[in-house]
Amino acid sequence: MEILFLGTGSAFCFQNYQSNLLIKKNNQFLLVDAGGDLRFSLKDAGICINDIHSLYISHLHNDHIGGMEFIALFTYFNPKCKPLNLYIHESFVDPLWNNALKAGLNSVQNKRLSLQDYFNIKSIDQTNLHFEWQGIHFSLIPTQHMIDGESILYTYGLMIHDRSIDYHVFLTGDTQFVPNMLQDAYNQADLVIQDCETSDIKSGVHAHYFDNIALDPRIRRKTYLWHYQDNVVNGFNNWQQRAINDGFCGFISKGATLVFTQKGAELK
Repeated sequence: MEILFLGTGSAFCFQNYQSNLLIKKNNQFLLVDAGGDLRFSLKDAGICINDIHSLYISHLHNDHIGGMEFIALFTYFNPKCKPLNLYIHESFVDPLWNNALKAGLNSVQNKRLSLQDYFNIKSIDQTNLHFEWQGIHFSLIPTQHMIDGESILYTYGLMIHDRSIDYHVFLTGDTQFVPNMLQDAYNQADLVIQDCETSDIKSGVHAHYFDNIALDPRIRRKTYLWHYQDNVVNGFNNWQQRAINDGFCGFISKGATLVFTQKGAELK
C-alpha cells in the first residue's frame, strides 16, 4: 500500500494544495477527498482522472468536494472513463447533490441528470461504518469538526487497515482537538495522519499545533501532521525541526509518499 499526498495545505492555502490524497494498492487508486484545486494537484503528481477508480468523501466543505464537478464532467464526457465508485456516508448523499453539485451538473444538452449518472454511489450506512477496497478494510471514524449552533458537523475520518501486512493508519480528517473522542483510534493505529492548523489565530474548527502537542507522547511519536497553513511552507525546515523536537514524526510535504511494507512505513 502507498499513500500519495496530492496536497497537505489548509482550505485557503496558495502554495501547498488542499489536503487530498491517493491510496494506491494493486495498481488501483482511491482518491480521498477532492478539493477545488484537484486538477492542478493531480497534474503536478502526474495522475489523470482516468487513472482513478474510486473516491471517498470525508465531509462536504469545498476543500474536500470542490473538485467533484470537474471529476463528474470529465468522466461523463470522456468515453475512455468509467464513473468513479463514490464511497460516502449516507447522510451526505442528498446534501452533496442538492446543496453543492446540482446547479452545475443537473443539466447537460438535452438531458437532466442526477448524482447517480456521474458516480457509482456506495452509500455507507450509519449502522455499518465500513467498506472494503482492494483488500484494505476502511472503518469510518466520526469526529467533531464544528458546531453551528444547532448541530454538530461531523467529519468521517478513516481507519485504514491493510490486511496484507496487518498495518493500521488513522487519518483523522478535519477535526477539532478532541482526543477523548478519538482515543480508541489513536491507540489502535500504527501511524496517525493528524489535522494540524498552524495559523496565528486559532479557528476553533481544526486541531491547532499548540493543541496537538498535548497529545500523549506515545501518540505523538507515531503522528504525521498535515492540513497546515502556508506559514509552514515558508519556513518548512524550522517547523519540521520544531515538530520533531516536540515528539512528532513531522510535517508531511506536498508530493510525499508513504510506502507501507511488512517492515513498517517509510516516507519518501
